[in-house]
Amino acid sequence: MAAPRVVVFDAIETLFSLDPLRAPLRAADAPETALDTWFARLLRDAFALTVAGGYATFRPVAEGALRSVLADHQVPATDELVEELFATFSTLPIHADGPPALEAVVDAGIPVYVLTNGTRKTTEQLLQNAEIDHLVDAVVTVHDTGRWKPAPEPYLHAVRIAGVHPSEAALVAVHGWDICGARSAGLRTGWCSRLEHHLSPALGPADATGTSLLEVVQVLLDS
Repeated sequence: MAAPRVVVFDAIETLFSLDPLRAPLRAADAPETALDTWFARLLRDAFALTVAGGYATFRPVAEGALRSVLADHQVPATDELVEELFATFSTLPIHADGPPALEAVVDAGIPVYVLTNGTRKTTEQLLQNAEIDHLVDAVVTVHDTGRWKPAPEPYLHAVRIAGVHPSEAALVAVHGWDICGARSAGLRTGWCSRLEHHLSPALGPADATGTSLLEVVQVLLDS
C-alpha cells in the first residue's frame, strides 16, 4: 500500500498536553483525578449530543462538564477558576514527539492537517506557540460540520478540504475512539499508545501503531 497523500493529526492529547490544567484544579482542592474526569465527561456529553442529533460548541460543553465535576467534589466553580482554566487551553505545551512527527511527514512531501474538537482560534494559537504552524497546511474544526468526532462528518470534511479521497488520508491520534471514527469514515489510521497503552479491539485495529507519534508516522510513510 502506498503512503497516504495527506496526514491528519488530532490536536488535544495527541499533539498538545492537558497537564497544565492540573495545577489550577489542585489549587482549588479538586482531586488529582479531576482533570481526567473532566475531559472524559466533556467527551461523553459531546458524544451524547452528537448521537441524539444535537450540537453545541466547545465552550458550553466543556464548561458544563467542568462545573459538573467540580460539584462532585464540592469545589466552588468560581468565575476566576473557570476563566483561568479556559485561558490555559491556549497555552498547552506540545508533546515532545509532535514536532519530529510533523517534520517527517512534511519532509516526505505530504501535507499535514490538524482536525480538532476544539476551536480553530485556540488550535492555531497552540501551533504558533509551539513554532510548528509552518508545518500545518490547515486547521479543521468539527464546528465547521456541527458534529463532534467521532461522527464521520468531521473526517470527511477534512479530506474534502485536503482534496483527497478518504482512503488516501491517514488520521494520527492517541484516542481509540478517534481511530474508530476515522476508520469508519474510510480513512487509514495511526494509533500512538502514549496515552491509552492498549487499543480496544472493539475500536481498532489501526493501520499503524507505535509508542510515539514519530514511530506511527514512520510506519505510515513506509507502508
